[in-house]
Parts: sequence; structure tokens; C-alpha cells
Amino acid sequence: MRNVFNRSKIGSGLKRLLSNERGNISIIVGVATVPMMMILGAVIDFERASNTQTALQASVDSAALFAATLTTTSNDSLTSQSQPYFNQNYNTSGAAPNFAVTNSGDSVTATASVTVANSLMTFAGLQSEIVSATSVVKKAGINLEVSLVLDNTGSMNSTNPQTGHAAITDLKAAAAKFVSQVMPATQGQFYTKIAAIPYNNGVNLGAQAVTARGATLSGTSTNPGYDNYTFPGCSDQSCSSTNPFTIGITNCVSERTGTAAYTDASVSTYPVGRGYLAYSGTNNPCTVQQMVPLTTNASTLTSTINAMSAGGSTAGQVGIAWGWYALSPNIGLWSGASVPAGYDKLTTTDLMSKVKKVMILMTDGEYNSAHYNGVITGAPTVSGSGGYDDHINQPATNGSVYTQSTSMCNAIKASGVEVYVITFQLNSSYPQRVALVNSCPTDSKHLIDADSTSLDSAFSTIANQIMAMRIAQ
Repeated sequence: MRNVFNRSKIGSGLKRLLSNERGNISIIVGVATVPMMMILGAVIDFERASNTQTALQASVDSAALFAATLTTTSNDSLTSQSQPYFNQNYNTSGAAPNFAVTNSGDSVTATASVTVANSLMTFAGLQSEIVSATSVVKKAGINLEVSLVLDNTGSMNSTNPQTGHAAITDLKAAAAKFVSQVMPATQGQFYTKIAAIPYNNGVNLGAQAVTARGATLSGTSTNPGYDNYTFPGCSDQSCSSTNPFTIGITNCVSERTGTAAYTDASVSTYPVGRGYLAYSGTNNPCTVQQMVPLTTNASTLTSTINAMSAGGSTAGQVGIAWGWYALSPNIGLWSGASVPAGYDKLTTTDLMSKVKKVMILMTDGEYNSAHYNGVITGAPTVSGSGGYDDHINQPATNGSVYTQSTSMCNAIKASGVEVYVITFQLNSSYPQRVALVNSCPTDSKHLIDADSTSLDSAFSTIANQIMAMRIAQ
């Protein structure tokens, strides 16, 4: 059958359609629908891709942070060991991402990419998009040398109102936990070394005391430098009369005097002060635990910390000094693994050998024991520092304990050592105590009030700060 078109009818029909407004609208809507749908599809697909990229980046960051803690340098091993950390954080459904970690010397680079299928944009011929994320993290554990300067004085026998324990008990728990947080189970490419310096009226060096202060002469003398030193003691607090008193040399040491007083010069040239400090059973014994120089042995550190007990007066300036000497490459006392890195390693551009030196001073700021010839002085420092008979009736060689401590803190910071101060049971009604703890740390962010938190929280905060890794890109 042949189709026959009536031209006049077709023409008149077109005229009616074009003159009909409803027909015009239908044409316009029909023409606009396709691009509108494409725009809407682009928005929906872009949002899906954006959400995927956010999840991917978070997962890559987590995996990179973990990879930076590993000692392996193999890319395959870094990837396989980090994969679970990536997987547990990436929950978006769809295709499995490609994931890899590569070793970059002082850092690791984690990358991931995934193909995200489009929905409405497929009408425009865009079937999918590739979403990727990258995270670069400096390897964990920049070489660390940390000294813990721990108050073991009689005031630490007081009850900690936060816990009901003796303060020394809480200090031991917090310091031991710090060691476990900072010291890795196995040393990797970067090392971590920690020293422990318990202090009261002196610092106990054990057998190293002879090297640090010099050997003594046998016998008893009214001159210092003998095994037993006879000096005029104070019969009362005002030291208005004297009685001879003899004390033997101990393995505890006092502050260094002379031109090298506030330096870390070698002890072979500038010996530190002797310690004619009372033995156990007398008025103010130096029974503090022997200090531990830098070590990677967590058990040795923990054993020393757990054996600490509170007693004796406070020569905080001596504790501060040995917190520095434990980190000093100049002091000339240590050997083997205990030898600190040179100060040049603080600023070297070789990131694999770069070192951070950190001293952490825990104190209540109540310093009351300065020395003359290795003996605790009389008034005005006798109050709170034991009985009067075993105090020499002379002024402290280096002056006030607070002046000494401040000068030492300033010298330590000038050497490049980072200084934290943890205050505990600080009596703020004593301006000298407040001034000391505010001036000693590197800055206000390095001063932590353990009374407003706890000793455990204070040490943990510092542990997290010095071990924190930074996402570089």
C-alpha cells in the first residue's frame, strides 16, 4: 500500500503546533532535560568520588603512620605489614584499592588508588574515575636521648591526694610507664636511649664517683679531699657555735664550683664536687638510687626506678646538672653505648643521624641544700636539710640553690637540649620556687602541672610529644 502525504494538512498541523504555547514548553523541556540530567549526574558522581577520596586519604594516613614505626626497609614488607591498617580504615564499598608503601630513606610514602564507577555520567561516556591519595610520614623515633631527673627527696613521702598513695609510689609508676612508652622493644634504624637520675641531697654515681670528683686520700683530715673530713658543724640553726663533726666520703656528688660551674666541661679537667653527705642512720643520708647513664636496656631503667625511695633533703641544682651531663658528649665520663651523640647531631641535615636530646625534670621546687667543700651548708639553707651538726658553718660556694638551678637550666637550653619540667605539689606561695619552674623549661608548653592532671598523665603527655610523628605532605 502506497502512502500518500497531504502537504496542506501537514503544513496546517505544524502551524497549530507552533502557535500552541503548551507545545513550545514541551519542546523546551525536552531539549533541556538531557543537559540537566548530565549536570545532576555530575554532582552525584562527584560527591561519591569526593567521599571515597576522603576515606582513602584517612586510610593511607593511618597505614603510613604505622609503616613509619617498622624497622624493615623492604617495600614489599612495608606494604604487607601496613595493609591491615589500611583495610581496617577503608570501609567504602566498591572496587578494591591498589595500595603500596615505599621506603624513602628518612620517611615512608604510602599511596592508594581506586576506580570509582559513575552512575549518571555514563550517559556522557564517562564510565568511571580514578581517585588517589598519598601520605608521606617521617620514620618514627628520630634518634632520642632522654634524661629523667626524678625527685627522690623526703617530701615525696607525702600522700598524693589524687590517689591516696605516697607520691614516690605514683612517681615510680609514671616514670616506669614512660620508659615502656618511649623505649622500643627492638632498636631499629633510629635508636632510643634513656638515662635515669634520681636525686635528693646529691646524685649517686656509684663507682663513677671517683672519676667524676677525683680520688680521695686515705685517713681523716680537717682538709677536704680525704676519705674522712672533719669540719666544724653547726650546733643550732643560727650556727652561733660549732662542734667538730666528721663525715666520710660517699659515692654521691655535689655541684661543681669555679669557672666551669655551669658548663659540661670534662670532669678530667674540672672535677665535680665531692659528697661528704651523711650516711644512712644519720641526720640526712645520701641513700638515693645510683643513676643510670644513657642505655637502651629498659629493664635496667625500670629496676632502678622501681627501687627508688623517698628521703633526704633537696639539692635540685645537682640533679639538674646530672640531667645535662647524662646527655653531654663533653663530660668525658661515659663509655660504650652510654656515650651521648655530639651536639652537631642536633642540627645536622642528615636526617638519619639527627638526634633529639631531652631532659625531663620532675620537681616540687623545694630546694634547700647547697654545698661548701662537699658538705651541706648551714644557715640559711639548713632548714629542711637534716640536722645541724652535719652542716658546715660556711656559705654555699656557688650561692643560692635557686640561683644555681636557674643558671644551670639556662646553660642546658643554650646547648640545644630540650627541657621539660613537671611540677608536683608545688607551693606557689614561694616566689623563688615558682620563678624557677617557670624559667627552667624550654618554653611554657614544656611546663606541665601534674597537680592539675596527674604524674601519669604528665609523663605520658611528654612521651607522646617526643615520639609523635608528623605527616610531611
